[in-house]
This record gives sequence, C-alpha cells and structure tokens, in this order.
Amino acid sequence: MAYMSLKNQKRIFIIMIICVVLAVLLFSRLVYIQVIKSSHYTQMAYEQQTRERTVSAKRGTIYDATGTKVLAQSISVNVISVVPNSIEKEDKEAVATKLAEILELDKEEVLNKISKNSSSETIASKVDKDKANEVLKYIDEEDISGIRVDEDTQRVYPYTELLAHVLGFVGTDNQGLDGVESYYDEELSGVPGKIVGSFDGRGRETPFTNEQYIAPVDGNDIVLTVDATIQSIVEKYLSKAVKENIAEYGMAVVLRPSTGEVLAMATMPTYNPNSPFEPNTDELKAKWDTLSQDEKSDELKKMWRNKVISDTQEPGSTFKVVTATAALEENVTELDKAGEFNCAGIMRVGNWDIKCWRYPRSHGSESLRQGIMNSCNPVFMQVSQRIGIETYCKYLQAFNLYSRTGIDLPGEAAGIMHDPKSMTAIDLATTSFGQTIQISTLQTAVNYCAVANGGNLIQPYVVKEIKSGNGNYEKKVDSKVIRQVMSKNTADQLLSALESTVTDGTATSGKVRGYRVAGKTATGENGRGENLVYLAGYAGIAPVSSPELVVVVNLYDPKGVSGHGGATICGPVVGSILDESLRYLNVPTDYTLEENSIKEKIIPDLTGKTIKEAKELLKSQGFNLSTNSDVADDSIIKNQIPKAGASLMEDSTVMVYIDDKEKPTTTVPDVRNKTAETAIKLFKNAGLNVRIVGSGYVLTQDPTPGSVIEKGSIVTIKCVSTTDLP
Repeated sequence: MAYMSLKNQKRIFIIMIICVVLAVLLFSRLVYIQVIKSSHYTQMAYEQQTRERTVSAKRGTIYDATGTKVLAQSISVNVISVVPNSIEKEDKEAVATKLAEILELDKEEVLNKISKNSSSETIASKVDKDKANEVLKYIDEEDISGIRVDEDTQRVYPYTELLAHVLGFVGTDNQGLDGVESYYDEELSGVPGKIVGSFDGRGRETPFTNEQYIAPVDGNDIVLTVDATIQSIVEKYLSKAVKENIAEYGMAVVLRPSTGEVLAMATMPTYNPNSPFEPNTDELKAKWDTLSQDEKSDELKKMWRNKVISDTQEPGSTFKVVTATAALEENVTELDKAGEFNCAGIMRVGNWDIKCWRYPRSHGSESLRQGIMNSCNPVFMQVSQRIGIETYCKYLQAFNLYSRTGIDLPGEAAGIMHDPKSMTAIDLATTSFGQTIQISTLQTAVNYCAVANGGNLIQPYVVKEIKSGNGNYEKKVDSKVIRQVMSKNTADQLLSALESTVTDGTATSGKVRGYRVAGKTATGENGRGENLVYLAGYAGIAPVSSPELVVVVNLYDPKGVSGHGGATICGPVVGSILDESLRYLNVPTDYTLEENSIKEKIIPDLTGKTIKEAKELLKSQGFNLSTNSDVADDSIIKNQIPKAGASLMEDSTVMVYIDDKEKPTTTVPDVRNKTAETAIKLFKNAGLNVRIVGSGYVLTQDPTPGSVIEKGSIVTIKCVSTTDLP
C-alpha cells in the first residue's frame, strides 16, 4: 500500500507541475495580450466594430486672371454604397432592382455587389442630387437598412474646352492628372474627412449608435495669370488657322514680357476636360473602336499633351534673334553698317551648299538690319562665323536653350542643342537661322520677351495667387528674372529691326491697325527628305513704344492651299490676336494707320424708320439698301444686317427686315490668294459686305470659306503684297 501511495504522490506532483507550467504560460499569454499587445488588439477590435467612409474635401476653385471667371470648380454630388451583410437575403433582389432603376445601372451588376460578403460596396459615384433624393426616399419608405448616401464632389469645367491643356483634369478620385490640376494638386486637393459607424461581429450595422463625422478641410483656390477673354481670342484664331491650313496641330502663347505672366496658351485641336477620356476629333472617333487598349492610351496622351511646352521643333527664322543678340553683344557687327554682308542666294559651308529662301535670286549687299528684315540665311551664317562656336554656345546657355523655362506646369521639354564639344562649322551655320536644333513654342516666346523688356530672360508662370478657403491670400507669386541676356541697347536695336521687318520686310502680314508692331516670320524644317514636315511660325511684339504683349503662333505640318510659310499663314493670326487683345486691354493706339485707300463710314441705326427714310439716309452716306422681299416704302424696319455702329466702305449694302421671318443666307466664297478687287466683286455677288485690312492679295478671311452666314454680313479679309513675303 505504501508503494502505491508513493506512486500516486509522484503522479500528483507531476500533474501539479504541469498545472503550474500551464498556469504560468496562460498568465504570460494574458499579460502579452492585455499589456504588451493591448494597443494592437484594441485596434483590431475597433476595426471589427467600426467602419470608416471617406468624405471628400472640396477641391479648390481655379479662376482666371480677373478673379471673376471660374475655370474649374467642384460641385456637390453623392456616392451610393451598400453594406451587403446588413441587407436581408430575401430583400437583396428587390433592393438591386430598385437601385438599378433609380441609378440607371445594370441590375445583375448591382445584385452581384449586394450579394458579396464584404463590409462595403460602392454602387455608384458622382450621383446627382435628384437621384440621391430618390434613393433616400426609397430607404425611408421601405425602411431598408444597409444603403448609404454620402456626399462627394465632382470636378467641372464651365468653359468646357477653353484652356484645357493648361488646366488639365482630375481622375475619378478627384486627384489632378494633368496641367495645373496636377502641378498644384497638393494646394487644390485639401484633406479628406470621414464618417465612422459601428458594426457587429457579422459585419451588420449596429442600431442605436451614432456615427462620428470628421469634417474635411477644403482645398485652396488658385488664380491664374491667364485672362479668359484673351484665351478665347487666341483659341478662336488658332482653331480657324489649323482647320483652314489643314495643319496637324497648332500652338499659340501670349506672354506679358515685363513679368513672364502667361495671358493665354493654346494647343489645337483641344479636348473637353469634363470628359477627358473621349476622343476629341471626328477622325479619332471614327477609328476609336478599332484601336487596342494600348493604342487608345497613346492617342489620349497625344490629345492631352500641351504641345506649347511639351513638344520641341526646329523653330526656323524666329531663332535669328538669338544669333543677332550674340552678334551685337560681342561687337562683331553693327545693326546698320551698310553692305557689310552679302547674299548670293547660296553659301558654301564646309562641303554643304546652304540656300537662302530667295534662291536662285539673291539679296545682294545687306546690313544686319536688312538681314533680319529679309530673313536672309547667308547673313546669319556669316555672323555666326564671326562669333565662333564656343562664344555662340555661351549665348545658347544664357538663353536657357539647353534646359527648360521653369514654367509651373508638368511635362515641359528641354531644348535640344548641339553639344559644344562636337559642334561643327556646318552645325553652327544651320543653328544660326534656327535649323538642326529644337526648342518649344514657349521658349521662342521667352526669347522675344527678352527683346521686348530690355534684355531680361524671365521665367514664365501661369499661377499668380493661391487663396485659402476663406478667401485670404496664402501665397502671391512674383515674377522672376533669371538673368540679363543682353544689354538694354541691344534689346532696343533688335526691337527696332523687328519693327522694320513688319513695316517693310517679310513680316508685314502681322501689321495691326493703329499699333506699332515688331515681328519675325519662320518656316522650320523638321525631318528631311520624304519625312520633311514644315513648322510655320510668327513671333510678334506690340506695341513697340511700350511692349505689352508677346505672341507666338506655330502651325505644324500645314497642307492647305496657302502653303507652309509663316508669313502667309501665321502672321495674320498673330496680327488678329494682337489687334483684339490690345483693344480688350484698352492699350492706347500709337497712330491712325491707313492701310489702303478705302474709306469706311459708320452704319446708322435704321430700326424704327420707314423703308423710304432708310433709303434716303443710307444714300446720303454712300450706302445701299436691300430687302429680302418687295416691301412698301412706308413699312417699318425691325432689324438690319450689319448692325448699327459697324463700319463699312462706301457702296456697301445694308440688309433690312420688316418682320421676324428667317433671314436669307449665303455661302462665303473662297477669296484667298486673289486680289482685293476680285474679292470685293465675289463678296458683292454673294450678297456680303467686306472689310479690308491691308492691300494686295488676300492672305486670310473671316468667316472661313464655305461658311453659311446671313446675307449682308461682313467678311474681313487681310491682304498683303506678294513682294512682302518670303
């Protein structure tokens, strides 16, 4: 018995040791869970019992330079989501049917989401107020749990395509994806808020608990340097030029030379940032469904690209101001030293024969001013030889042409120049007149700003103010001078030469009535042989007396009847942009410029008068009257075309109407490349009036040929002598 008792004691002892060990282990585990991992398991419990829903912050508003025109804003919309486990199984079919009906969605897709074993599923986002209210009404009437209606925001662009390539757009999560929206995303986006709710172990909403709402912090507002009115002027003329000249695309930028503010920047064709993933041209729409996903992505990237800053091309002769700057600064020549250079129509450099645009004719003996006015390549090749490669490349560096301008927009490309270490005499010669190198349209504009502002290279920018949500200023952007690249004297001399180029040289197509304009034409050659593509360009500065605007327009691969010369197809566009923009800005005219012998008079107001009275009044002022039907002399005039206050040359015809019936229309004839006299006859035969700017042959006309407009309307044509064009 004693032996058995000892054995039992040992067993009991072992069991006790095991129990003690287990107790120690359990206690240690309890300490580990309750003390060491307390915060971890507390967080796990919190996550099991709560769910967070994000409340989007209101993205900041983007205004134009006036601070009054809204270019981008966020509006309140709603997100419809469900908690699948909170919807009873027998109700899922009916809920899916109703939500699909209200939100105009596919029922099976909605049912699939409602049937998932998940904590939350988004049914629809960017839901407007009316549909959200319908969902709320359904929830209330049917006492349905598990459906949420939360506030969200949607980005809208009230002016649709206007300034699209500068503004950019946002993604479905309201994050900026391009343009200002991307570059200033941190300023615009704000801080999201959240809604915290309680759930049970099965993932169902817990009744009788209050949700916690943490308010979002709205983003900052932004004021651009871009003026919406000037932007609309630029887009109007650039779009017209691209279509009429069958160009692949067009680029234009307007800068204030004293500060570097971008007043307008446009690429055509443009797109609608409200629907940035939709094709933007009829050609692209026609082939869209046949493209692969990768091909669609590539096409969209091309569509979004702000080519003014992201694409570089051979600039052509607008680049000659850089060469002229180096020549005058290094004192290798003077502006008006007669006969210092000679153009034989062709010049041999190394083993290359490089032609002047005038070949086989020549310009003969020229000064540097005449070389600029005539856009003579041999003059600039001879100038560059005097400067030398090493010194010339220092000026390319000074103009920042190896790098970027530093504009506050994403995707800017750097200039492409020859490596100074391997640059040859031929490279120097071709670079001197803007070929075999590449820069952006914006870089060309910055170069001309230096001429216009007295020699300072400025950094362009598009955002001038950042405001907090309460309207207080957070940041005001100041203009920045990078360096002085030429003396005031050199800048003044170049400005004078460029003005001579407009008055008496190759750039006369950019003249503006009443203002002194400086300008330079360009025809860049991108590629060679069968791959040769032309870049037509024109850079203008106005008014010369006190420069307010620099405008650069480039058309890539123009294939229209007017050819590919910058003077012919870009000069009139720059002139029109300068004309309307200067008058919009109330910049005083320099003088009254008579461009032809045609005198214009103001059309009187004929409404309320009888036909007889109107005929007598118009006859006394040299105008004719026409009606769309036979009317009695005592009939009262209700309307007229052109309207009172418009100016027309003598012998023009005013159409009058005595009722509100549909007005007769006519098709605008194509008068381009015809003489002004021929154009007048064609317009009169079509029942149209004409306003003539300049004299000689017609370069451009507005409205576009083939347009259908009301009889009596005014068509404006811009003319220039063919001897003025390269």
